[in-house]
Formats: sequence, C-alpha cells, structure tokens
Amino acid sequence: MHEVANTPRGRGILACIQCGRCSGSCPVARLISEHNPRRLMEMIILGSRDEILHTQLPWYCLSCFTCLDRCPQGGDVAEVMFAIRNIAVREKNMPDGFAAQAKNLIETGRVVTSTASMVRKREEIGLSKEHSTATEDVQKILKKTGFSKIIASK
Repeated sequence: MHEVANTPRGRGILACIQCGRCSGSCPVARLISEHNPRRLMEMIILGSRDEILHTQLPWYCLSCFTCLDRCPQGGDVAEVMFAIRNIAVREKNMPDGFAAQAKNLIETGRVVTSTASMVRKREEIGLSKEHSTATEDVQKILKKTGFSKIIASK
C-alpha cells in the first residue's frame, strides 16, 4: 500500500521490520484479540488495501504511541493508523460511531452531546447547563479542511 507510505503520516510503514514489539506492547491488543498492529503493518506492506479499509482494525488504535516508544526502527505505527483512517474517511468508509461523532462535532462543536446527568452535575457545582463551545469557529475549521463536506455525504 504505497498510498500509505506516500502520505506524511504514513512514512513509518517504511521502517517496519515486523519484529512485533508494537503488538506486544499495545494496550488495545491485550483487550481486543483481533487488534494486532504488527499484522496490520504486514497487511499494508503486502498491499491488502481493501481488506484494511473495510475493517475496524485501524480504528481501534488509541494513539498512545507506546508502539513508537518500543519500535527499534522508530517506526510510528500510530501515525500509520492515522494515515489509513484518513484514506478511509476520504473514501467515506468509517465506522458509524465515528461518523455520528463527526456529524455531532459539525453541528454542535462537540464530539459528545451532554447527557441529562452531565447537565445536573454541572448545575450542582454551580456551572451553566451547557459549557461554551465556539461552534462557529469549529464549523469554519471543518469547512476549510473539507471535513464537513466528507461527513455530510456519509
């Protein structure tokens, strides 16, 4: 998947020697057996583009960068995950939960809407019901980057 290596965030794929330290140290891999960063890197190297883009695997990454800390080659697996996600988003192929959060961000300036219990807690401690968000500023940024256009067509 040269497409990944040719992105600024995907260059870490070029350093991968398939040692497996990324998978051995990944906190998500300990909890989700199908998440295996080394295997995902292998799939990219072997050119399994469609298989990667139509799976949840790149979306499991928490971006903790433990893989970068442990990689003997300095390969940034988390950045490669960002590159894959960016390709998936451009192709309108992201998990529904992420699409819903993105749409909420566009509409409200927040990824997660306030729940009734959050509003009550805010009132209990003397805060306003809603915390302020510069929604218009967020919308300008999302429009300039083209993100709102991508999400609107999802």
